[in-house]
Amino acid sequence: MQIGCGIRTMTVKDHDYLYFWHYESRDGRRRAVHDYMGPARDPESGRKAIEAMEAYARKAIEEARRRVQAARAGAMAGSRQGRQGYQ
Repeated sequence: MQIGCGIRTMTVKDHDYLYFWHYESRDGRRRAVHDYMGPARDPESGRKAIEAMEAYARKAIEEARRRVQAARAGAMAGSRQGRQGYQ
């Protein structure tokens, strides 16, 4: 599981634009994806980028929780099976 995101400015034809980057699975691989938020000078672009970052973080935290719960359930099931022979 690869978690990461951020906000960056990219210059295109002498103009600065704001992008939100994050990792996504594509074709079975994790890739950094850049989503356009708008002109870097526009406060609305910054607001959109912060909202995108917050949404990504919420999603990543929930995914991590699901994975931990699944791992715990698997570990508990495995430890119960191992103890059955000793009862």
